[in-house]
Amino acid sequence: INFTHYEGERATHIALNANKQLNNFDSEKFIKLAIPNEGKLYPETYRIPKDFTADELVELMLETYTTKTTSIKDRLSAHPLKETGVLTLASIIEREANTIESMKIVSGILQGRMEAGMPLQADASIEYVLDKPLQELTPNDLEIKSPYNTYKNLGLPPTPIGNPGIDAIMAVLEPT
Repeated sequence: INFTHYEGERATHIALNANKQLNNFDSEKFIKLAIPNEGKLYPETYRIPKDFTADELVELMLETYTTKTTSIKDRLSAHPLKETGVLTLASIIEREANTIESMKIVSGILQGRMEAGMPLQADASIEYVLDKPLQELTPNDLEIKSPYNTYKNLGLPPTPIGNPGIDAIMAVLEPT
C-alpha cells in the first residue's frame, strides 16, 4: 500500500492512520517506539506491505530520516540548538507556516525571540498539549500549565511536537 505520513504529523496520529490501513497493526507498540523518536519519523509516502509491523514502520521512518539528512548532518550538530533543538524548532515551524518562504520568516522571528530572551509564543505548542486544532484555541488555552506552553516558558519545549520535513529543518538552518 501507499502509506502517507504528512509533514508536522505527530506519532499518535501516525499510529491512528497506520491502524486503519495496516493488518493487525499494534498502535500501542508503535507509540511506545515512536514517541522517543518524535521529530525523526520522516514524513513521506511509503510503499509498504499491508502486514508491516510497528517495529518495521518506525525503523523505516528513522532510516529515511537518516538518509534525507545525511548531507546536512554536520550543520545539524554544529547549530547552536544542536540536532534535537533544530528538530524541535522545525516541528513548531512546520505547524506555524505553510510555504518555504513563510517557514524561513517564522524561523527568523522565533530564533530572534530566543536570542532576545523572549518566549516563543507559538500556538502550535499549545495545540500539541491540548490536541486541539489551532483555529479552536482560546485565550484561556494559552494559560495552560505545561512545559510545552511557549507563552509561559522561555526557550524550546522539551521535545519536538511533531515530525518536520526537510523544508522546515532547512528553515531553522537558513532563517530569514
